[in-house]
Amino acid sequence: MRNKVVSILIAVVVSLLCTQAIAQVELDERKLDLEGKKKDRYLEAGMHEYGISGSYGMADESEHITDFQLLPKWGLIIADFDKVKGALEFEVEPMFGMFLTPSRAVEAGLNVLFTYNFETGTRFIPFFSAGAGFLYTNLDVKELGSKFNGAPQGGPGIKYMLNDRTAFSLQTRIHHISNAGTAKPNKGVDSFMFLIGMDFYR
Repeated sequence: MRNKVVSILIAVVVSLLCTQAIAQVELDERKLDLEGKKKDRYLEAGMHEYGISGSYGMADESEHITDFQLLPKWGLIIADFDKVKGALEFEVEPMFGMFLTPSRAVEAGLNVLFTYNFETGTRFIPFFSAGAGFLYTNLDVKELGSKFNGAPQGGPGIKYMLNDRTAFSLQTRIHHISNAGTAKPNKGVDSFMFLIGMDFYR
């Protein structure tokens, strides 16, 4: 009788240990799968992006021009790719800002951009954005003949993924303002912009 009880207890203990071991292996495998996916790709088709950036711009035309812009952003990742590993994103970016020199002036507009994010297998994701928008400003300089202007722009940047869904970003852009010949003068203003921001993916 005692031997049967001991045998049953041993069988129960062994069963529990085996069950625990199997559960731990499955947990470790899931963890490895998640980590592998995390290192392989952060951004996938269908994800939405919500972000905000601040920019400082400089241009040397007939006068030295500087401005500051605040740029909230909504984006949609429309495709991801394996051959050149990365994700293509469509972005809508309202803009509110102020020219600081040569005189104070307001600016506001809306940008539409396409961005390609290059997955590297690390938390660092280089990207390149290009697009255009419209811009209103009451800046009074020789190069602009209208308050209503187009604003083609683009440039490279890099994101650092703080976690699976949050990124810190740095970017530079070449930013052009002109009225497409609807008014004179129309030489335009070409600025170099530096942007810093935070992006949240869902």
